[in-house]
Amino acid sequence: MKKTFTINISGTVFHIDDDAYERLNSYIFQVNKYFGNDADAKEIVEDIESRISELFQERIKDGSEVITIEQVEEIIKIMGMPEAFADSNDSETVNEGNYTKTRTSRPRGRKLYRDPDDRVLGGVCSGLGVYFNIDPVIIRLIFVALFFGGGSSLFIYAILWIVVPKASNTAQRLEMKGEEVNINNISKTIKEEIQDVKENYQNFRASKSYTRGRERFDDAGNAVTSVFRAILKIFVIIFGIILVSIGVFSIIALVTSIFVSSEFIGISPFNHELPNYINLFVSGDTLSWFWVGLALTIGIPLIMLAYFGTKLIFQFKSNNPAVGMSSLGLWVIGIIILICTTVRGISDYKSVATSTKQETIVTKSDTLYLNLGNDEFSDYLDSNIDFDGLRIASVNGKQFLLNEPRLNIEKSETNEFSIVVKSKARGHDYSKAQKNADEIRYKFTQQDSLLTFQPWYMLPDKSVWHKQEVSITLKVPENKTIYLNDKMIKIIHDIKNTSNMWDGDMVGKYWTMKSDELELTQRKQTPVSTPKKLKK
Repeated sequence: MKKTFTINISGTVFHIDDDAYERLNSYIFQVNKYFGNDADAKEIVEDIESRISELFQERIKDGSEVITIEQVEEIIKIMGMPEAFADSNDSETVNEGNYTKTRTSRPRGRKLYRDPDDRVLGGVCSGLGVYFNIDPVIIRLIFVALFFGGGSSLFIYAILWIVVPKASNTAQRLEMKGEEVNINNISKTIKEEIQDVKENYQNFRASKSYTRGRERFDDAGNAVTSVFRAILKIFVIIFGIILVSIGVFSIIALVTSIFVSSEFIGISPFNHELPNYINLFVSGDTLSWFWVGLALTIGIPLIMLAYFGTKLIFQFKSNNPAVGMSSLGLWVIGIIILICTTVRGISDYKSVATSTKQETIVTKSDTLYLNLGNDEFSDYLDSNIDFDGLRIASVNGKQFLLNEPRLNIEKSETNEFSIVVKSKARGHDYSKAQKNADEIRYKFTQQDSLLTFQPWYMLPDKSVWHKQEVSITLKVPENKTIYLNDKMIKIIHDIKNTSNMWDGDMVGKYWTMKSDELELTQRKQTPVSTPKKLKK
């Protein structure tokens, strides 16, 4: 009992005995070793393996299913050993040109194949010429003569094209020429074919047609390159003009906005109108340095943009590093100024102070009527500015910051009405915050039992907003009553009442102070009429 292996040779699978496999593997190893240093070794070995595969297939067709050691020895005898061909005495060397060809003795038998290397149509005539050792031109002339003589040659040629196989590999080309298909001839044929390809390629490169074609190709390439460079240069100039235009117009807009109109589009967390009043929110020195830092931070890149565009247009090169380094230095200085002014602006809000004023309301009535005065600034307000009640009024060329106060009602600890006005503001330190709180202007007036509140509190001219706030607390004695006019809805804020009624629903009603909260009171009498104009 023998072991059997399955092997793949040149794409065909065979079953082979253990000893036959060892012998074949040793033979293939010797072949690889023999041609190992040859530049064409891979192709030679592939053709040798292809021939071995063909010989195996012929023996399998004879009825054998497994390749035996005897068949391997027979094939090795046919192919020959590499050492035998290296020392062969029946070969002669002929020098032709710069390379050497080896001619071996040919067996008499030849096989008919179509020759693809010397074909005009299908290689039939060239194959017949090789088989009969006749010039293929003579065979072609015979076929042409027969065609004009009776037309039968066309039919014969078609049959031969179909029936006769093409010499597609080295072994078949050797069989076509009547040469023995062994290692030596396969190696010699492949080397000759490669040498022929090299010579044909060298002859082609040395031909006048190749030189003329190469010159025409180079001329065409140079023309295309010149056109491409011209187009690219035009695009570069256009791009440079665009960069210069953007840079110049942006610089003009920046200078005009900052130093002429004191406006800069886009610096507003609220809306586009706030830059007109930016001096009302930032102190003068901080604002001036802010504009300088902004001009450097935005202006330097715009100047460099225009400078780069100019270089593209006029195509000049500047290796002076002073331009770039100075521009970078100014830009960094602008960034530092912006950071410092921003920190300074934020620090103006770090301290908080309050100012409280309390006034007793003297009246003989047990009922106090609360009314909101006329809005004297309604015609002077900027309709585009409304940030959490903060408004800006322009009167006689001056701008004023206005905001709505907040009114709350609490129980009084005494038997008299009283009002507490609390002003609150921020500043860089406590003293400045206190000064900002004291400067807040707010008034209310009393006519007997009628209290009239201003709808706004106002900051003095040239004051800067530091989050000023005004809260009003009306203290009402127990069992005394107030009446809220409809206009009071603008300033009342979260007034506690036993009905848990919303501020907007409390106006137009009477409310009496009980132990802790106001209580809704039903009355039929008409409230005291309110004055038409606020007294100053």
